[in-house]
Amino acid sequence: MFVVACSGFPVPVSRYWREFDAVEISDTEIAIPGAGTIRRWIREAPDNFLFTVVAPKSVSDSGFRRTKENKATCEAVAALASDLKAKAVVFSADEKFKHGKANRTALRAFLGFLPPKMPPIVFDLEAWKPSDIVAACGDRPAVAAYDPLNDDPPPKSKMTYIRLPGPAGHRSRYDEASVAKIADHCNSLDTELGICVFRNIDMQTNAHQLIKRLE
Repeated sequence: MFVVACSGFPVPVSRYWREFDAVEISDTEIAIPGAGTIRRWIREAPDNFLFTVVAPKSVSDSGFRRTKENKATCEAVAALASDLKAKAVVFSADEKFKHGKANRTALRAFLGFLPPKMPPIVFDLEAWKPSDIVAACGDRPAVAAYDPLNDDPPPKSKMTYIRLPGPAGHRSRYDEASVAKIADHCNSLDTELGICVFRNIDMQTNAHQLIKRLE
């Protein structure tokens, strides 16, 4: 199974349901949405619609420390993911979270700190190579997100998670040649579940371009 999604809803939600088969919920990067919003998503989403959830940035900003605050945050994310039957929870960190011995240890320890009912974990760490993420996690299951235009893919796993931030940042748009390269990569994957998420300002347009090529 392979799905193409946007990070957040670039169009009204009722329209988004008609256009896509998946979404990466990004509101959660700041705070957990209200119960009414969650109930509406569950009620209105088409059958078999696929959700993933971005964890609050406060967790990675803390260096993935095992604190009471992070424990409460992760429990709230796990509960939301359970309600949405989400296929993954994404933890992202910017370039300030460097690849090094201390942070490798912190990442591995953090995985053992998570609630047992958390769905598969995806790490998108800007300053790390995808293979370094997988190596740091060791025998603890986690998926490394990557950008096939800039990263070497991580080792093969049951889930593949592609996150596309834009060729020159959030406010940029992928041209047709870049979308074609992404499509070729997606078609080459041998995975049980592949998720490709556009995060740039023109995510809706680029996602539709990719869907058309994959068809």
